[in-house]
Order: sequence, then structure tokens, then C-alpha cells
Amino acid sequence: MTVNRLETDKMREIKAACACLFSEAAAKSDRFLDTLSVDMVKRAYRRNARVHHPDMKTNTAVNDVTSDRFVAIQQSYEVLVNYLEGMNAGTDAVLSHGKIIAVGGAKGGIGKSVITANLGIYLASLGLKTVLVDLDLGGSNLHLYLGYRSILQRSINDFLKKRVASLDEVMIQSPHGPLLIGGDSSELGSANIDFMKKMKLIKAINSIEADCVVLDLGGDTSYNILDFFLQADHGIVVTTRDSASYIGAYHFLKAAMYRKLNRLTGMESRSGEEKNSELERYIRESTMTGDGQSSKTINELVASIREEHPQYLSTVMKAVWGFNPYLVVNRLPIGVGPEEVAGKIQNVARRWLAREVKLLGSIGRHPDVERSAIDLVPAITRYPRSAFATEIASIASKLLAPGGR
Repeated sequence: MTVNRLETDKMREIKAACACLFSEAAAKSDRFLDTLSVDMVKRAYRRNARVHHPDMKTNTAVNDVTSDRFVAIQQSYEVLVNYLEGMNAGTDAVLSHGKIIAVGGAKGGIGKSVITANLGIYLASLGLKTVLVDLDLGGSNLHLYLGYRSILQRSINDFLKKRVASLDEVMIQSPHGPLLIGGDSSELGSANIDFMKKMKLIKAINSIEADCVVLDLGGDTSYNILDFFLQADHGIVVTTRDSASYIGAYHFLKAAMYRKLNRLTGMESRSGEEKNSELERYIRESTMTGDGQSSKTINELVASIREEHPQYLSTVMKAVWGFNPYLVVNRLPIGVGPEEVAGKIQNVARRWLAREVKLLGSIGRHPDVERSAIDLVPAITRYPRSAFATEIASIASKLLAPGGR
């Protein structure tokens, strides 16, 4: 069984354990993970245990830090041994790509809703139960790209304001295949939901019974938008060739990474860890600097934690390794390769965020798509054999591939 068939959450846990017992470089290497053995893990455990065992220290302050580090080493050892012994026993990891796809970006007008609508239609055409959710709460328009010319009778606002008990009650069958949970930004205050409403909405979205749930996000970096993006199993950041768009795409990625780290021990955390004020303060100071100071790169942050707070290293590394967004380049002119645009974002992300942001696909500048958007008819329905339809199908096939990466 190869690495790319593991569950996403399990892979994050395994990579964090490798970083703790071996090195960050080893954790980055799929080849290393494929050749990892129980004997290798046991040798690494013994080597680390000799250095960090509390009994080896006499200074009380040092002993406390060492004790936490030793606990992390023990936990990492158990994670890796359990994984490897399960493989050797012939057990196969459950293949689960995750059902939630978020489509976001730092600015409006770059085609997020068009991509969301047509991607959802294509997924539904494969026989997958697909639900589209309009989470651009202040500028809801996803229903328009599915052929609805008027305000929906029921929207996500009805759920948030307790006029209905569940999202199922505002879900409608679109005429082009997918189900739709639409929005209504004409209602005063629809964009400004508080923390508890946001958490209620996230929980409800996670509970939707479907094969695929595609979220159409607003074009900004507000906490609500970032939290919706981070809750997804597959995050897609859309950009165009325009400088403002690809610079905004990087800013969105950076904001999402920093948001993920800052909520590690908060109420929104998936990890279930207790709130730790020391870790919370350290990450906040490293990522939210003021007075003209620049924030630390992720590599600098990890190096500082390894040096000053090693007991938190495993937690932070798991969060960093769990950040794996995609790029989609939209409205690409003829003669321009997607790598030309994506490469600029990838280089900055590699340097500042220590992540390889993968190019999921590109979509050309198609007059047919623009006409379909004006006519409020999905392009993939009107032109099922077009280049645009092929590009959407390619993006979907990569999301549905084993491991989803």
C-alpha cells in the first residue's frame, strides 16, 4: 500500500510523528515513508529516548521541558509502530478522500462561483450525490449560475435564524443535477454571523449526507471565510493571470495558514487539545506582528518552537503538514502556461509557508463560458464537449483520484 492511499488525517499524524522521531526532511519524503520499517522506528525511539528521558536531567526547569518532549517521542513511536504493524498484518487503510471541497480566493470577480457550479454539475453527472453550498454570505449568487433568476424562497439564512431546524429544509434540487443550499445576501446582516452561528453552520455542513459537498466562498480573508476553507477536506484557491489576483491568492494562503495555527488550541480546533495559553501566545506573536515588523516564516516558527518549546513541536508540525491547498488558474489566455502564473505563488508559498501548493488545473478564457454566465445557463450543460467541460472534468478527476492529491 502506497503513501497516497492513506486517509488525510492519518497521513498528517504519521508525518508529524516522523518529524518528531526522525526529521522534517524525512517527513517530507514519500519515499522515506514507503520504506519505513518497525526496526527503523525502534532505533529512532531508543536514540531519542536516551537524549530526552527525564531521568537523564537534574535541573528542574530543564526536566519539565524534557518530560514533555519525551511524552511526544513516546506518542510518535506508538503512532508509527501501530501504523506499520497494521500494514504488516495485512490490514488496508480505509480510502477516504473526504467529501468537502471549498473554492476560495482573496478577491471577487475571478470566477469562483462559475467554477463551483460547473464542478458540482460534473460531479453529479458521475452519479455522485453532490450538494453545493453558497457561503458567500454577503454576496450570494451561486444560484444564478445554476439557472435561478430570482431570490430563492428559502436560504441558508433561514437555518442561521432558526426558521428551519436543519439544512435539509433549505436544500433544493437544481435543474442541472446537484442539490443546492443557496444564500440570500439581500437580507440585512446576512454576512455578519457570530462565532456560535458559524460553528453551528460548520457542524451542519459536516453532517450533510452526500458524496461531495462543494462550498462557494466569499472573496476575502475574514475569519469566517478562512474557517470555512480550513474545514474542507480539499481547499481550492482560484486565481487569474492578473497581478492583483495572484498576489491576493498568496495572501489568502498565508492568512489561512496563520489562521490554522492561531486556532490550534481554540474552540474551533479539530485536534481536541486543551487550550494552552503559552502556545497560543507564542504563535500569535509570531504570526500577528505589528509596528512594521514582518511575521516569521513557517520554517523560522518551527525552528523557534523546536529550540524554545519542543513540547509543542509535534502539535505544530501536524497542523503545518495538514495544510495542503490546491491552485486553479482561471481565464488563462491562449499561449500562457498555467505554470507561469502558479509558479509565482508556489515559489512564495515554498519560501514563506514551507508548503508545496499543487496546481490542480487551469481553465482557459472561453467566450462561451462568459456568454453562459450572462444567460444564466451552466456552460458545462450547454457545451458538454467544449474545452471548458474537459478542463472541469480534469480538475474533478484529480480530486477523485486515490488520495485526492
